[in-house]
Amino acid sequence: MCVTVVCTYFLLNAEDYQWQWTSFLAAVSTSGYVYVYATYYFIYKTKMYGFFQTSFYFGYMALFSVTLGLMCGTIGYLGTNKFVLKIYSTVKID
Repeated sequence: MCVTVVCTYFLLNAEDYQWQWTSFLAAVSTSGYVYVYATYYFIYKTKMYGFFQTSFYFGYMALFSVTLGLMCGTIGYLGTNKFVLKIYSTVKID
């Protein structure tokens, strides 16, 4: 959530007010890293071979990565939304 808040802060400083998808995708990128690391782990660390072992491993890792991405993206978006509402509630227009 902290990374998405910082990214959104820099976007708002640059006067780019389309921060919603950026905050979601900044948090979802964590799941991409997890899936890439799972691929590395499969190739270099495990001794698995065969079609079923490979398909189950990558299938379950894909499900885990998608779930992790949705969870992190939702938490990042909600935290950033709260941050944006807080900073704009303190702006005084006279």
